[in-house]
Amino acid sequence: MSGYKIPTVLNNFNVYGDGTKFIGVSSETTLPNLESITETLEGAGIAGDIEEAVQGAFSSIETEDTFTNLSKEYFRMASMNGLVTYRGSMQVLNTSTQVNDFVPVVVTTGGRAKNIDLGSFKKGGKGEPKVTREITYIKITIGNEVLLELDKFNMIYILNGVDLLQEVRSQI
Repeated sequence: MSGYKIPTVLNNFNVYGDGTKFIGVSSETTLPNLESITETLEGAGIAGDIEEAVQGAFSSIETEDTFTNLSKEYFRMASMNGLVTYRGSMQVLNTSTQVNDFVPVVVTTGGRAKNIDLGSFKKGGKGEPKVTREITYIKITIGNEVLLELDKFNMIYILNGVDLLQEVRSQI
């Protein structure tokens, strides 16, 4: 019996940017929501409206990095242009052995800061400042397999190993 591997929790992660490991200062990252740009189709022979997604075209996407408190690393992230990489270890339950396994998860993003939230000053507490970055590139690799790659400037959209814009690029 081979069983299944059920992803249960992100065991831990680190953030890397500009050659720096942001250890212990980034507490949470909100990854992008990929919302397709759509066009409404309507006309003779169609029973109503249809929202047709423009394949590979997405609205503005962003990440939000929450830090524990203000720090040099926070301001380094706020001023950083280029790639930021999130490396995590996903804990997965192997249902045949009932033992936890671990799978690497790597999210690489490219972009620049568009919002710098300085958080708060709180006696004995966390200030939770945030940096929101406009993302023009994202690549997600799980267990050494590229499952998503979106490069807005180079018209690349790979989903589950399939380049969905290859034909479009070849025609323009």
